[in-house]
Amino acid sequence: MVLNGTNDIGNTVLAVILVLLLLSEVLLTVKHTEDTLVLELAPRIHHECEAMLSLLDHYNWTDFTIITTQADGYSEFTYTLRRLAKKYSKTYSPDVIQHIQFEKKHEMLTIIEQAHLLGMTSSKYMWIISHKSLGKQTQTEGSLPAGILGISFEFEMNHMKLLIERATKIWTDALIVLARHTTNLNGPSFHLNMSCDGTRPLRWEEGKHLYRLMKNVVVQRYRQTPVEFKKDGTLKNVEINIVNLQRNRKWKLVGKWDNNGLKMHDIIWPGNSTSPPIGKPDRFFMRVVTLEEIPYVRYQDMESDKCSSNAVPCKVRKEIEQKNGKRQFTNETIPRCCVGLSIDLLRILSERIGFDFELFEVEDHIWGSRQTNGEWNGLVRSILDDKADFIMTSMKITPERSKAVDFTVPFLETGITIIVAIREGAVSPTAFLEPYDYPAWCLILVFSVHATGASIFIFEWLSPFGLHQGKTPIREHKFSLFRSFWLIWAMLFGASVNTDNPRGVSSRFLGNVWALFALVFLASYTANLAAFMITKEEFYDLSGIQDWRLMNPHALKPPFRFATTPNGSTETNLKTNYPSMYRYMSKFNQRDVTEGIYALKKNMIDAFIYDATVLEYRAGQDDLCKLRTVGNWYAMAGYGVAFPKGSKYIDQFNQVLLDLQHNGEMERLQKFWLAGACKKRDQTGESSNSLGILNFTSAFILLACGMALGSILLVVEHFYFRFGRKTLQKWDKCGCCGLVSLSMGKSLTFEQSVREAIERSRRHRCKDPLCETSLWKARHELDLALLKIEKLHLQLTSCGITPEPGAVWKLQSDCYNPCARETKKAIKFKEDNDNEDSPMKKGYKCELMEPVSVPVLLSDPADDQTNTTQLSTGTPHLNKQVFRRSPSYTTAMSVDEEPKPQAGKTRYHNGNYYIEVDNREIESVL
Repeated sequence: MVLNGTNDIGNTVLAVILVLLLLSEVLLTVKHTEDTLVLELAPRIHHECEAMLSLLDHYNWTDFTIITTQADGYSEFTYTLRRLAKKYSKTYSPDVIQHIQFEKKHEMLTIIEQAHLLGMTSSKYMWIISHKSLGKQTQTEGSLPAGILGISFEFEMNHMKLLIERATKIWTDALIVLARHTTNLNGPSFHLNMSCDGTRPLRWEEGKHLYRLMKNVVVQRYRQTPVEFKKDGTLKNVEINIVNLQRNRKWKLVGKWDNNGLKMHDIIWPGNSTSPPIGKPDRFFMRVVTLEEIPYVRYQDMESDKCSSNAVPCKVRKEIEQKNGKRQFTNETIPRCCVGLSIDLLRILSERIGFDFELFEVEDHIWGSRQTNGEWNGLVRSILDDKADFIMTSMKITPERSKAVDFTVPFLETGITIIVAIREGAVSPTAFLEPYDYPAWCLILVFSVHATGASIFIFEWLSPFGLHQGKTPIREHKFSLFRSFWLIWAMLFGASVNTDNPRGVSSRFLGNVWALFALVFLASYTANLAAFMITKEEFYDLSGIQDWRLMNPHALKPPFRFATTPNGSTETNLKTNYPSMYRYMSKFNQRDVTEGIYALKKNMIDAFIYDATVLEYRAGQDDLCKLRTVGNWYAMAGYGVAFPKGSKYIDQFNQVLLDLQHNGEMERLQKFWLAGACKKRDQTGESSNSLGILNFTSAFILLACGMALGSILLVVEHFYFRFGRKTLQKWDKCGCCGLVSLSMGKSLTFEQSVREAIERSRRHRCKDPLCETSLWKARHELDLALLKIEKLHLQLTSCGITPEPGAVWKLQSDCYNPCARETKKAIKFKEDNDNEDSPMKKGYKCELMEPVSVPVLLSDPADDQTNTTQLSTGTPHLNKQVFRRSPSYTTAMSVDEEPKPQAGKTRYHNGNYYIEVDNREIESVL
């Protein structure tokens, strides 16, 4: 019933529609928006779906099938039913058990007739008919089996009249409220400005206000929940009837569903049964034996005595560890959960074929191989002894096993491969040289360095601004061949050392070119150095099963060690095709893959041979990424499901496996369980590792070699100074060695020898103050003795007596007058006032009444500075004498101190010499 409506719901006059049960077949599927402005007095599809799921949950029916046609609302019905099923705690899955129908009545009758012919209307099946399929309930339903359930709304005339009265009340109550709002000055205006002749759509905008008022109306009912609407215009409180088809072919009300839940009464079950169906259809039962093989089968502990949704319960043998290290198992089993690729495949096969199973572990934990007595063990033995109906794990199909059991089509391809451990390698002792190859180093360090150094020296030798072919003194420009090499090496490695630079334009230009070469060299060297300074990973890169290290393990020292697991297809293949390899590796075999990987990491074996897919997974899941599969796959085969000979289930399993491969389901399982690259999980987010001492081993070796070579050069230098310098000095007459090395040239000169002697004498002076005082006193007495000797020498010369050869002091100039003793003229000294400020430069003038010269000794032989004293007379025959200060007038010096001049004075008066010490004149013993 539609009040004041048109054919276009979006352009209604009043824009308000009251939905009654008579139009529910159409309006149950109307989608509510803000513009539809619809009020529904009948339940919607999601109410019907909630009632159905409550019915399934009430009888613990966890599996159901939805049967529908393309009737109006079928997509919303199936979507809503699946969405609501996820909210329940129980697991609902599609199966042939309870059938929920959603189609028109005549379509429903056709489907029920076909199901009856297939025997699907017996006591093992329950059919639930939707309201749309049920239609109007007639007195007799002869074509429907007794016991089915239906979802029903009330269609009786009395109920329809009640709905009309309820709709009218909602309408009138809203108009009353609207009238009250109209009398209000601030209320809305409800003037209609419409014409039937106009082209504008007949729409009253104020109808939205009326729609809101109608949604707020609450209709009270006697002993029933009131009629209220939600924001979208649907009922808050809904009641749905559950009807049951009785044996007399009449529908009977057996339950009601509302917001508070489901209430059911006694019903008639299909097939005249006294109890409802058990919740699952007839499914055959099978015993499945397995063996752990990650990632195909993995054991997990149960949580709260339940397994997760992707796991199935399984029984595992209890293990006892013996002292000899062998694994022993008891007959007692413990419940566990099994997951993996084979378990997922088992669940799919169970659902597709329709069987229940019991999963248990093989007793002896062996895959199965033929013994020397012809008997089988392991998984194959369980099939032959009829302890299991089929094997579900990573069972490889081999010709020998195919003689004992029947296999399905392969569901996954595999082979035999080798896995090795990646170990940290040592840094090469020549790692710092590896950025360039040896020819490049020879070209750079041997040829380029020395050729460029020699060229710079030659350019400097020929340059007029440089050495100018030896015309420039070496003291003015210190440059040699070795110093040119020193400059080249310093520029090459950017060392901050003192160097002597060339002066010539050509040599400087060549130096700049070399600097550019050094920049390019260092940039490329530094960029590649880091890659060679880190430790490289090492592993045995085997080519395959026929690698020479496997065929002849004793060729390596120590011998190469490899292993596999016993009683498996890999061992059987090697035993048949490579008997010598099998005999050698038997002593290294591991009891399973886990122990084989452990032995490989602990360096107990060097390689492990096993199924390719299993080893690929192990390498990809290693925490530290220390495993790698190497070589080509060998003995390609496949994994299959093993059955006893002549099993009737093989064809069904083959059909499902082929369908899974055809639709890509097997590829999806393979990508989920086997794919994935190795990641270092404990170092996530880190971009690099710190370098340790081992990374710089080559640099430390280079430093040690440099220190050793420096020690050798030091010994050679000492040998040169002790033994080779004299020989080289005789040979080097032209000073060519000075052009090669300035240090060598200086070592060959006399000046250098003198300086060495002086330096040696200075270093041997004592530093004790008492010693210095005694030394000064001895020098002072020596000076006085020398003055006395000189005085006697003068006296002898003035008297015409020639002194004996070998006298200590010889006159540097003839300034003596032989008549000085006869004239007895006094000699007077006075200070030269020209340099009063510097005691070092003070001198004395000698004035003679008669031409005479007197020597005055005023210098230290060890002092490089000389003071001159002029001896002047009144005559033009004045001679000049060079005086030197006595060493006794110098202060005590340490080895590191420079000689300092003395301010002391010496004068001669009346035949006596007076010496100034500590600002006092002391008369000399002379």
